[in-house]
Amino acid sequence: MTSAHIWRVCPVLMGVMLFTEQIHAAASQSLPVSGPDVATESVEFDLDMLKGRNIDPKAASYFADAPRFSEGAHAVSLSVNGGSRGRAIATFDKEGQLLFTTALLDAAQLLNPGQAEKKPEDINARFLATYPMTQVQLKPGKGEVGLVVPTDALRAPDSDIGSFAEGGTAALLNYSLLGMNSVFSNSRSEFRSLDTVAGFNIGDWLVRSRQSYTAYDGNSRTEHLYTYGQKTFTSLKSTFQGGQINIANSLFSGDAITGVQIVPEDGLRAGARNSGAVAEGVANSTARVEVRQNGALIQSSVVPPGPFTLTNLPLLSTSTDLDVTIIEADGSRRMFSIPAASFGGGVQGAAPGYSFAAGQYRPLGSDRSSAKPNVVTGSGTWALNRHTTATAGLMAADGYQAAGWATHHGLTPTTSLGLRQVVSNATDESRKGTQVSASLSTQATQKLSLGLSATHQTEGYRDLADTTYRQQDAQWYQTRYRDQFTTSASWSDETLGGFRLSHSYSSQFDNQSTQRLLGSWSKNFKHATVSLNVEKSLGETGPYGHGNAAYLSVTMPLGKGSLRTYVNNDERGTRTGASYSQQINDTFGYRMQGERDSVNRETDLSVSTNLLPRYTQANLGYSRSGKDSTSYNASLTGGVVAHNEGITFSPYEVNDTYSILSVGDVSGVKVTTPQGPVWTDAWGKAVAPGMQAYQNNRMEIVAKSLPRNVDIVNGYKELKVGRGSVTNVDFGVVASRRILLNATYADGRPLDKGLAVSSSNQYVTTVVDKGQVFLPTVEPGARLTVALPADKTCVLDFTLAPKADTEAFFETVNAVCNNVQEQAL
Repeated sequence: MTSAHIWRVCPVLMGVMLFTEQIHAAASQSLPVSGPDVATESVEFDLDMLKGRNIDPKAASYFADAPRFSEGAHAVSLSVNGGSRGRAIATFDKEGQLLFTTALLDAAQLLNPGQAEKKPEDINARFLATYPMTQVQLKPGKGEVGLVVPTDALRAPDSDIGSFAEGGTAALLNYSLLGMNSVFSNSRSEFRSLDTVAGFNIGDWLVRSRQSYTAYDGNSRTEHLYTYGQKTFTSLKSTFQGGQINIANSLFSGDAITGVQIVPEDGLRAGARNSGAVAEGVANSTARVEVRQNGALIQSSVVPPGPFTLTNLPLLSTSTDLDVTIIEADGSRRMFSIPAASFGGGVQGAAPGYSFAAGQYRPLGSDRSSAKPNVVTGSGTWALNRHTTATAGLMAADGYQAAGWATHHGLTPTTSLGLRQVVSNATDESRKGTQVSASLSTQATQKLSLGLSATHQTEGYRDLADTTYRQQDAQWYQTRYRDQFTTSASWSDETLGGFRLSHSYSSQFDNQSTQRLLGSWSKNFKHATVSLNVEKSLGETGPYGHGNAAYLSVTMPLGKGSLRTYVNNDERGTRTGASYSQQINDTFGYRMQGERDSVNRETDLSVSTNLLPRYTQANLGYSRSGKDSTSYNASLTGGVVAHNEGITFSPYEVNDTYSILSVGDVSGVKVTTPQGPVWTDAWGKAVAPGMQAYQNNRMEIVAKSLPRNVDIVNGYKELKVGRGSVTNVDFGVVASRRILLNATYADGRPLDKGLAVSSSNQYVTTVVDKGQVFLPTVEPGARLTVALPADKTCVLDFTLAPKADTEAFFETVNAVCNNVQEQAL
């Protein structure tokens, strides 16, 4: 338990612990409470001992049966069947018995058989009647509540498909803005890009539209990539899409059409988030990396010097290669391609079901003069057994037909094999051919994993896209690839470290070929981590050189950050450098780097910062290469959601399924979500931007981010949502005023230790040393009574400030015991 948690319950516990310790020291016997319906023998107390300790014997009757929480709501540590459920607000009746409220059942992840009931007491009665074997274990001295419940009272971690939240209405805008200025001795260069996704959700329907804008040295380009609508029909376990879409069946995936399609829900891949496509390389300086597919820019990122990895690239097609360009700080460029075979090519296992798509072919990228044939395709996937799926399908278009099959088989628990074949007939060209793909992945031993993918096509094979090009050169197909291979191997050892080697090879029908080799090694030592990355291009790679490089680095902790020194060697020479990076807190981190070029004997400097100011993400960078090259870069990413309670900003991209979080009207509260931490705005709102459809999503308030005068009603939520839904998640909080009274008699003497304090004839707490009285919560004008010796009482007179101090765990107030009178019987 954190110090914040302890202090949140201290006002309650200090009085209760003192009182119960003393009062049970005078007890002759006691029995533990095992459940709400289990009878317990009353405890008999030594009244003379209580009087000797200055404790009112009448107040002791409250604890005659067992230690108790006082009436009302208290923050407690909750456990269910031995498993922790974190912090929760528990409510107790005037007898100190736990009440099963909706908030408590949610926090405990228990079923609520009384959900239709309106009164809290009815919910409590219904739960106990439904699960009479429930046991309650109260530990007021520790602020703990333990529940032992029948297993059928537990909420299923993964219930049936029909049990999920759905509906909701909201609109969104995701943005990714990048700017880079470079100044050279005799020239300058500017680059700008803006990528946006706009849309809305309503009634489990979602609409999305993606646009991109790029400007480079005065030449600008705007591209509209797609607009589509989508809805999942759970009764059919399928998803419908209409508009500008990409065909999503597992055989002919990736072709862009304007039309409609229906695919199995589990087979739908969320493009950018689950593409599996990875671009790896080594940058020689602070460089810009552009990734294009079919000529369209799908990602642009600024990377620091050294090895880089761009993961989950937002593919437009699963069967088209990626072109990667590394633009260094001095303007030089290096290019390489990533074969489509390396990210599956449609041979991976698909969910059983049927897919259908129909529409008009839609050219991507810059090829707007392409033909736009009408196309229809369908496929089916069947589970042959627990380890094998099979797929078959057909495609027909104007002047084009294709048929194919695929299978995915788990050879062993750690080895899988995928095969795919498509045969085509381009009638306008009188060309027939076939394409065959295979992939194999295995965890050969505990230390060794291997991967292999290969694609071969005959000269007469055509994709649908191939038949749409209006080529002037009849021999254009000679530049198409004939074979593509990728291999990878990873091996790890505690003594020698981890090794990874990957190789890609591609050959064309004109006998040109390209090869690329990547290798890495890393080892963690006691005070440092050493890594070596090697990149080598083999064969023809175009006008930008071979791109060979070796990068050796040593990283070690230094203060609150880390220091990295490195040596980088490529065709332009050897460079040595050092960088220091530190993440100061959740919202700010920075990186500084210096590098020396051994050939030109020049020094390069760079500084970058990463900012997460709660409602957006920003990166700022500066670099100077030698004497005549300076670059500045800045990026801004995030999302904006408009909903029925206002506008809320997100520091992350908002996906197709998301939630609006409410934490009362408290701002700045940190909440962990499946996609990362978010913070509430001035109105207590935040966005959980990425909810996993039809899976359990956990969200939890970070207690130390709450103001000190606020308690959590239920700081933990677990929610299952339908695709396309926008759910509202309310974290109830209770603002309370915790008061430490310095109570005295009218003559100024502190109240005696051990006197009982009550409100409306209900015990509240006990006077502790020096007349101090801790109150867990109190409202202005509250009437507190103290039981004095000789059967007398008095009223505590005190005055609270108009507003509570949100930065203090409790307020300190002076109180005087006035109006002494005989205690009523």
